Amino acid sequence: MRYYEDLEVGSISASDATYLVTEEEILEFGRRFDPQPFHVDRDAAAASEFGGLIASTVHIFAMHVSLGVKSSIRTAAISALGTTNMVNHAPVRPGDVLSHVNEVTDRRPSKSRPGVGIVTFRNTLSNQRGERVFSYENAALIRYRPSEDPSDERAAPTT
Repeated sequence: MRYYEDLEVGSISASDATYLVTEEEILEFGRRFDPQPFHVDRDAAAASEFGGLIASTVHIFAMHVSLGVKSSIRTAAISALGTTNMVNHAPVRPGDVLSHVNEVTDRRPSKSRPGVGIVTFRNTLSNQRGERVFSYENAALIRYRPSEDPSDERAAPTT
């Protein structure tokens, strides 16, 4: 677990987790949330400018969130604060194996919440060929490392 103190500006972390994109998942997600022809219809997708099925942006974002939770580079996050600069660099296709890297671009202590900082990340997803397919920036509330001192406001809560 990475806490606020572990997240220095400029630090880069690569995930040890990967995500296998399947045709079935693209079709299911597309049908439920983004029924564009190139997400839900093999024939229409083959005839499109993409030449085959591709994952929707919302699906790709969800894959990244899943990777973050399953990764060894998890943070002591309390909540996301916002996402900006979301970019699709290349289509994500069935059979792609995605991995992610994040870089800390800014951090500061919270002015209103003791024991919490605000950290901004630049996130990049790449496929098995090392091609960047998706990126975005986000800010999050991150806990400080718990203190052993019970009088410290950062102390781990007791139950």
